Amino acid sequence: MVNNTFKAAFLNSLMTSGANLELPYNDLASHANDRMIAALELAKHAKETQRHLKFTAISAGMSGIKHLAEEGAGYVTFSLVY
Repeated sequence: MVNNTFKAAFLNSLMTSGANLELPYNDLASHANDRMIAALELAKHAKETQRHLKFTAISAGMSGIKHLAEEGAGYVTFSLVY
C-alpha cells in the first residue's frame, strides 16, 4: 500500500523555498482531525512566508474552515465543493 498523503514539513519547506501551493485538502491526512491540524500548520506557514496556498476540493460546510481562513490571513484560498 502506498501512502499518498502530503507531509506538512515537506510542504512547508517548498513554501520557504518560494513555492505557491495548490493541494487537495483530503490528501493532507487520512483522518479529519489530522487533516485540520496539517492544514492549520500550512496556513500559518503560508502567512509567515507570504506564499499563496490553495486547498482544493474542500467542503463548504466543513467545521473549522473559517478558522483556517483566519490563520492564513489572506494567503489561503479554497476551491469549495458542496
